[in-house]
Amino acid sequence: MAMRDKLLTLASTPPRRAGGAVIFSDNRVFKRISKQPLWIRTAAGPAIGFGHVRRSITLGRLLSDVFLPVFLADPWDEWTRAQASAQNWRSVPFDCESLWKLEPAPAALIIDTRETRGLIQMLAESRRRGIPVISIHDLGLNPLPSDLVVDGSALPVAYDVPSPQTEFRYGTSYMVLDPSFAAFHNRKKHLRKQVSRVVVNLGGGDSKEYYPRVLRGLRSWNRNLEVTGIPGFTDWGQSHLRRLDWSPLRFRWAPRGEPVHSLLFDADIAITAGGLSAFEAICVGTPLIAVAFDELQQVTLTALAAANACFDLGLVASLEPEKLAESLTALERDFSLRRRLSESGRQVVDGRGAERVAALIRRLVHDRSDQTVGMALR
Repeated sequence: MAMRDKLLTLASTPPRRAGGAVIFSDNRVFKRISKQPLWIRTAAGPAIGFGHVRRSITLGRLLSDVFLPVFLADPWDEWTRAQASAQNWRSVPFDCESLWKLEPAPAALIIDTRETRGLIQMLAESRRRGIPVISIHDLGLNPLPSDLVVDGSALPVAYDVPSPQTEFRYGTSYMVLDPSFAAFHNRKKHLRKQVSRVVVNLGGGDSKEYYPRVLRGLRSWNRNLEVTGIPGFTDWGQSHLRRLDWSPLRFRWAPRGEPVHSLLFDADIAITAGGLSAFEAICVGTPLIAVAFDELQQVTLTALAAANACFDLGLVASLEPEKLAESLTALERDFSLRRRLSESGRQVVDGRGAERVAALIRRLVHDRSDQTVGMALR
């Protein structure tokens, strides 16, 4: 059966029952299980990026007061396991057959990954057991017949998965960012006439080819800039880069744990990749120069540039240091442009998307549990 036929068949199959959220004693009195598992299927790595696992961690935190996040990780995915462990959460191998032997059953399943292996099988079993499924997407990619589909990208595409049971939420109001960025969204942003602080965030993966280009571009601008780099999640030689002479720049790596939202808010300019880091910058009102690591990020940056929310420098593989220096000159000279980038960016994303998505998940699990109770008491 073709993949599309499998999706259509699964979308039209109603759930049989909600599993695990409620248990019954012999006298039919029910009680809710405290801290029921919340399964989260995601993936991370230098090749596929870290945005998926970062969103998953954020949602896990917001839901951990009533659920116990359990990450379903591939055997090779040391990065997802490390992120889960840092939160004192459990991770288990993603294996469709052995997962269902775990007890108790999950209250819900969150899927945020481009890795499609095993998802159809898992969705089918979740639907059979009545376990609600929430899928997080970007740009309409990898449509799944979930109970709740969330696409918080700048240019979401309608999903061709007809299912009367699916609830859809589109647009940057549902962009999942760490709530710390929302706290800075409405703070008054002071834009200095002269650019003196720059934050560079090229994502969590291997940037050894691209960070030097950005730093050479900043150095060629020939200013005594304070430049802070966000090192990401993988070791690709950051310490070596720091030991090089970048004068007149004063370059440093932000230490682990230094709040990125504060760094971005205090910066005059942010230079980022086209993933979550771009939305973090515009959320706090910092004028953004952005580069795309692939064609999908370029779609996002084109949309943000059309909304006057960023200065788009195109694909990072084609970035010329001199072009970056020219962009900095243009932004510093045109104060009204910087102010427009700051104000327009804040109109695109307010940083509260994670709270909205978490509220939708709570409501979905609550409603499914109530349906189960009603069926059992008939």
